[in-house]
Amino acid sequence: MIRGFLPLLLAVSPPVFATEWFVSPNGNDSTGNGTFEAPFRTIMRVFNTTNGVARTGDIVTLRGPAGNNTYNECNVRVRVPVTLRSYPGERAHIHCDMNVANSVVLQFDTGASGSTASNLELSGSEYYGVKLNTDWYTGGGEDETGVSHVTLENLKVHDTGHDGIKITPKCDYITIRQSEIWNTGAIYPPGTPQEDKNADGIDNVNGSNMLVEDNYIHDIATTGVYFKGGARDAIVQRNRIENVGSGGIRVGFDTSPEFFDLSENPQYYESIRGIVRNNYVRNATYAGISIYASLDAVVVNNTIVDTAQEGQAGLYFGISFQDWDPDAGRPPSVNPTVQNNLVIQNGGDCFGIRFIDEEDLGPLSALDGNPGSDWNAFYNTAGNCEFVDQRPGSPLGNGGSLSEWRSYEDADGSSLETALSVDASGHLPPGSPAIDRGTTLPQVIDDIDHGMRHAPYDIGADETESEGSVDDIFTSGFD
Repeated sequence: MIRGFLPLLLAVSPPVFATEWFVSPNGNDSTGNGTFEAPFRTIMRVFNTTNGVARTGDIVTLRGPAGNNTYNECNVRVRVPVTLRSYPGERAHIHCDMNVANSVVLQFDTGASGSTASNLELSGSEYYGVKLNTDWYTGGGEDETGVSHVTLENLKVHDTGHDGIKITPKCDYITIRQSEIWNTGAIYPPGTPQEDKNADGIDNVNGSNMLVEDNYIHDIATTGVYFKGGARDAIVQRNRIENVGSGGIRVGFDTSPEFFDLSENPQYYESIRGIVRNNYVRNATYAGISIYASLDAVVVNNTIVDTAQEGQAGLYFGISFQDWDPDAGRPPSVNPTVQNNLVIQNGGDCFGIRFIDEEDLGPLSALDGNPGSDWNAFYNTAGNCEFVDQRPGSPLGNGGSLSEWRSYEDADGSSLETALSVDASGHLPPGSPAIDRGTTLPQVIDDIDHGMRHAPYDIGADETESEGSVDDIFTSGFD
């Protein structure tokens, strides 16, 4: 009998050894005992509340040989800190029928803090591929929190009813890396109006210290990635995000007031100290990268191509309405840093700042003060770039040139507008005007390939003299 005992190195009251439990499509929940030779048949058998066997620190290994790798299970619920993974050289596929009401493929309860899920394929469900659960509620005490310190790596998440990955309030320190997420919003019938869809790649509401890196996120019904609701210190880096029905990456967005923790964030900021760097965003219906009601946002060294096709701009400051609640804050963004970004548009505006005077809410501005933008590069293949600032007193309410933007905003003094291109993977061609035209930034040390940058930095996600391959990053583990 093999029951792989491994030393455990966890911080919270671990047992001396961890047990490895095996599950296989050829296993048996009644006669199996979870060993390699006699595996269980279902993942639920390991985690259920009646006769489940998983304990803190255990490893749950799913067999997933080609042609016999599917587990038709919904609401697989991890309740204790474990490692859930496929057997080496295989990839297990957990599929949930979308017609199962209120279903999620895989979810982590608050007691599962410290868990890892790796090398799995997840598909289907009415709602989410992965959901991080919370016990926190508005006005709750200090003990109410969400599952935290969870790592999701080398996953394939696709054809979900709504979001690929859902992070709920107080689920902190969630890491999502080297994964592929695609075809969200599968529950919506063809022809569903875009405004009626809600199916993002990664949807984070008030989860702090999230790290999203080295992922390929594509063919998303609404937004590729956003973090909002007061999320603090999120980092989104070195991702490729393309073919999205709404925005590419949103720093903050628009959250119902009950999801804010007003003891920490009485101003209702949607995002605090969020960092977005070294990402390649292509083919988005609305803004490539947008900033909503954010404090100290950092958006640097990103490449944005063919976005804002139906509105907004490649780089965009937007307004949060927060459900039109009379007590909500709806603050403008404050103190942003928007530098070294490469924006190539095909008719869409290059940069935008929104302002409205809403009948019920009064005047609302997307930005307080200067946009903090410089050392960016812009090009519109369909004509000149448009730079829009709708705030009162601005001469750019209907758009203007880069020189007019510089003069009025006192920004982008070292930025350029010229013919620019990148290849299909976001790399700069030899001789690009963006090479060595950026500034050295303390928030950036590498590029989208993990290659080290060299001063003066190139503008955009790619550093031409760095080593590594963006294709290697985006495809490693995806097959």
